[in-house]
Amino acid sequence: MIRATRMKRTEARRRLVIVGNGMATESLISRLGTDHGWSVRVLGEESVRHYNRIMLSPLLGEETDLDAITPRDDAWYRARRVTVSLGKLVARLDRQRRCLYCDDGERVDYDTLVIATGARSSMPPLPGVAELDGVSGFRSLHDVERLRGWSRARPGVRAVVVGAGLLGVEAAVGLRRLGADVTLVHRRPVLMNRQLDASASSLLEAALAARGIRVRTGCDPKRLLGDTSVSAVEVEEGGAPRTLPADLVVFATGITPNRELAQTAGLECGAGVRVDSALRTSDPHVHALGECCEFQGNTYGLVAPVQEQADVLARVLKGQRARYRDPSLVTRLKVSGLDIHSMGQVEAVAGQQTLWLSDPQAGVYKKLIIEDGRLRGVLLVGDVRHSQWYFQTHQSDRDVSALRDVLLTDPSRDDDESTPADVSVDVA
Repeated sequence: MIRATRMKRTEARRRLVIVGNGMATESLISRLGTDHGWSVRVLGEESVRHYNRIMLSPLLGEETDLDAITPRDDAWYRARRVTVSLGKLVARLDRQRRCLYCDDGERVDYDTLVIATGARSSMPPLPGVAELDGVSGFRSLHDVERLRGWSRARPGVRAVVVGAGLLGVEAAVGLRRLGADVTLVHRRPVLMNRQLDASASSLLEAALAARGIRVRTGCDPKRLLGDTSVSAVEVEEGGAPRTLPADLVVFATGITPNRELAQTAGLECGAGVRVDSALRTSDPHVHALGECCEFQGNTYGLVAPVQEQADVLARVLKGQRARYRDPSLVTRLKVSGLDIHSMGQVEAVAGQQTLWLSDPQAGVYKKLIIEDGRLRGVLLVGDVRHSQWYFQTHQSDRDVSALRDVLLTDPSRDDDESTPADVSVDVA
């Protein structure tokens, strides 16, 4: 009986506090499981429980609702001995006393702290961005509600989305679903240039055009025009100035890690909160996780590395040995029925070979980058049937030299069928 009481007291003293209630926190709690030995408290600034941010685009376009993208109920948290406090803004971290001070005056003590404060939209310092109404990012439920409100108040609202990365494309598609007149603006000539090449970009552009979305590449915004609300975006296109009418401007030009809580408390920060391979900050009692953290100079805005970090940190918190390293990433997008999967390199470099298959009329494009018999990059548009095989092969660094003739058509079948006539091979 005495021993049981001591064990309970020991568990009660093991206070794990997590600041932030987003995807990183949900992933960490999920991987901790129900037998972790901690008393866990989550402090979430938003007033709603955790929602799946990946689904913000269909939420914006009213293809789903908040309940459908809120995967965890109260029973799930209770089973893991997790208490979630919503609408709880943390104002200050006192590392010497190992406590947090919230804006409502509450002091929260911890034995181990996890900072998972996420990131916010980067708003470029262009004239008019901070002064005019009708300007938004696209990162949160609040952004979605604001964009919905503007779109409903003015049917056919003229929306300019700046930035054609993954998030910008999804914002444009979501706004178009609401009936907005959408123009997608991108500084570079290739859409989603971190994941696509020019051929894949042209197929994506065609799919967006089929939805009624105008795409302008090589188009550099210079300032926003208007009195109190935005009325236009002044851009430079082809070396000449141009004005795009706009009632609404959405910036999807990157993210800024929310590092302020850590930085003010004296933790080592770069672009994000710096961590080691155990996701530990410069304070051994404090970890950082997800979009707010920085590891070996890298910050994160995609799902795969955040989930890998959560897996590593869960094992560390359970007393196991684990080390984080950046995983191979797969970017997946579906626009107007067009599937796009991208992993690894997008363009070949000297000494590498490129295998590609192209059928623009069918909306199919495949590109493989190979070096010393190993896959270094995979780009699939339209036909993604073998995406999982490519991903596993890319991760395992398997030698695919013997499969060369079927790599683009049926890579899981190891036979001697001839290479189709429309397959080309390039050497960088």
